Amino acid sequence: MSQHASPAGAEAAAGPDQALSSSLPAHLRPAEVLRGFSRIWRTAALYGRAHPVVARFADDLQHLLSSLLTHRPAIGIFLHEETFFVDNTILLEESLQLSLLLSELKKRNILSIEIRRGIEPYELRSFVDILTMPAAAVEQGGGAAAYLEAHSVHHIAVGNAQLNPVLPQAGGRVDPGNVYRAGLHVVDELYAQASSNAPLNLHHARVVVNTLADILTKDRLSLMRAVTIKNYDAGTAHHSVNVGILSLFMASRLAFDEPLTSLLGLAALLHDIGKVRIPLAILNKAGPLTEEERKVMQQHPVYGAQMLRDLAGPSRVVMLVAFEHHANYDLSGYPRITSKARPHFLARLVQIVDVFDAATTQRRLYRHAQPPDEAMQFILARAGSTYDPALARMFLHEVGVYPVGTLLQLDGGELAVVSQPARGDPARPLVKVIDPRPEPPEFLYDLNLEEHPDRAVVRSVNPAEVGVDVAALQFPPEDDPASRP
Repeated sequence: MSQHASPAGAEAAAGPDQALSSSLPAHLRPAEVLRGFSRIWRTAALYGRAHPVVARFADDLQHLLSSLLTHRPAIGIFLHEETFFVDNTILLEESLQLSLLLSELKKRNILSIEIRRGIEPYELRSFVDILTMPAAAVEQGGGAAAYLEAHSVHHIAVGNAQLNPVLPQAGGRVDPGNVYRAGLHVVDELYAQASSNAPLNLHHARVVVNTLADILTKDRLSLMRAVTIKNYDAGTAHHSVNVGILSLFMASRLAFDEPLTSLLGLAALLHDIGKVRIPLAILNKAGPLTEEERKVMQQHPVYGAQMLRDLAGPSRVVMLVAFEHHANYDLSGYPRITSKARPHFLARLVQIVDVFDAATTQRRLYRHAQPPDEAMQFILARAGSTYDPALARMFLHEVGVYPVGTLLQLDGGELAVVSQPARGDPARPLVKVIDPRPEPPEFLYDLNLEEHPDRAVVRSVNPAEVGVDVAALQFPPEDDPASRP
């Protein structure tokens, strides 16, 4: 392609990313460093490094880096186990979205990058040149470090795994929101593969599940908020990730070992994959399904099992969960199972989580979210018939009658947000009383309802009814213990 293609065309080719800005919140800037490198590399690969848009993107990235380096001498980017780290922050979402960039760096044995204060745009362009050259040519020229030295690049240093300071550390910081979004990306990726009848690549899904399980041990409450504080209309991806996360909470309560926890998380992510074969007119219908449409919808567990039938060894349980998660504890559900044996234990677990999340999430066009206490009562009322009674009780105690993030009206008229599940009585959580008038609302004081039997919850409140954006509340760090006693 000509190097004189229009700048507008180059910007389109560079993808939908917005221009870099030093006004970005601090927690987003490390990710934008990676996106900036990707933007320059993709544009240079298509139009050549001399294209003016390449220069502009390099200028944008240099401005962002200069801002980040104002109070520090350097920034480190590291690659480890198919994952980007910036300093010691794990960026899982970007690792999946920018997998081609990660792959090209690894091909050239670039596993660590140090960017130093004083970086110039020409140095960024020279670094990107390494990615547009064949990997063999880089190796024949003495490697990436030699190329940078030959082109007078003094503010970027590259290294291999032995120079990567992330490896000896016990672990980096992980933003639960970043991993949640990575989960959405993975589900979309898997559904696209299933829609085109391509083999399912479960590697990224396993990475997400294992990372979520690790977060659960370190930042339990933040992860719970990521799934229970909902400020979106649910699609399939959100639902699948929510079911995956809540299933991992159950795995923790049941003291599953690491392999079984990973297996459950993967099964939960994929439980509804058969829906890719259900017509969108039925999936998104704004109203009750006809009997014929219901029969079509009830085929999705069969379709899911067919898509997952090639999984071998313990992973075959993933297929079984997809097949049985609507079969019901008493086998009254679908598809009909002729065996007298109950559905698999993990299928019974995923079924409870599936129903709870579906009931408590706003659906596009046709269904409002049910209050979580009503959804929990619905499950408990059918425990022993539709749902496994022991698992239903465990789910109640793990999530609570009022999950983290639920807005409540107390008997004194105050509004309060659940900040932690109760340790004993699942109907009496720890709450934060709020003043709903400011934007965002302000926390006034904490109240442990278990320690105050004289106080009562009147009802759960739909935040939209009172104009409270629960997702905007800033929970203080001290509310995030490594684990709940």
